[in-house]
Amino acid sequence: MRGRDPRCKLAAFALLLPVLMTAPIASPVWMVGVVLVLAGLMLARVGWQEFARGLWRLRWLWLAMLLIHGWFTPGTPLWPVGPALTGEGVLAGGRQAARMILLIGAAWSLMRSTTPMELVGALQRWSGGWRPAQHWLSLLAFCLATLPRLQEDARRVRIGMRLRLAEDQGGFAARLERIVFAGEAMLMRMLWDARRREQGLLARGHADALPLVRAEARATDWRDWVLLLPPAVAWLIWWAGITLW
Repeated sequence: MRGRDPRCKLAAFALLLPVLMTAPIASPVWMVGVVLVLAGLMLARVGWQEFARGLWRLRWLWLAMLLIHGWFTPGTPLWPVGPALTGEGVLAGGRQAARMILLIGAAWSLMRSTTPMELVGALQRWSGGWRPAQHWLSLLAFCLATLPRLQEDARRVRIGMRLRLAEDQGGFAARLERIVFAGEAMLMRMLWDARRREQGLLARGHADALPLVRAEARATDWRDWVLLLPPAVAWLIWWAGITLW
C-alpha cells in the first residue's frame, strides 16, 4: 500500500467503514470486510504482535463495552443472584468490540502506509479551489509540519526531567512535581518556538495568513484502482442490502 495514491486509500477506508460498522456480523459482506482489513494490515506491514499489543492497551475499553451492554441489555441473566450480566448483552458487547477492532485495524493500515502530509494533500486535491477548505487544510499542514519538532522537544523535556529528578523516588507528590515540571518546560518551549516561527513568517511577507502548504501530488495508475475496487464492490453489496447469511 505504500506509494499508492492517498486519495484512493482514503476512499477505500470511507467505503469500508459502513460495511464494517453496520453490516450484520458473519454475513458474507461483513466477512469480505474482515478479509480486506486483514489484507490491508499485511500490505501495510503491520506486525501481528504490534497490533495485538495495541489492542491490549485498550483492554479496559473492551471490558467496559461488555459490562455496559451486559448490564443494560434485557435478556437471560448469566447468574441468578445479584446484579447479573445478560447473555444477550454480552454477545451484543462482543459484536460491538469486534466492529471496533476491525475499524482500528483499517485505520491503522491507512496511517501506517500514508504520511499525514499525504493525507492532507489528498484532501487538498479533493477540495479543489474552495478557499475555506484550502485555508483550514493549510493550517492543518502547517501544524503537521511542526509536529516532529514538538515531539523532539517533548523527548528532550522527558530526558531532562529524568536527569533532574532521578534521585527523587517519592510518592504521589513527587510524581505530581515531575508532571508540573514537564508541563511548564514544554509550554515554555512551545511559546518560544511559536514566537520564532511568527517572526520568520513576518520576515517572509506572510503577515495576514499562513503560507499555503501543498503536499506532493502522486499520479494515479491502475494499481490504485485495483486497490479501490474490492472496498467499492463491498460497499455496493452493502448498499444494495445483499446480506446473505
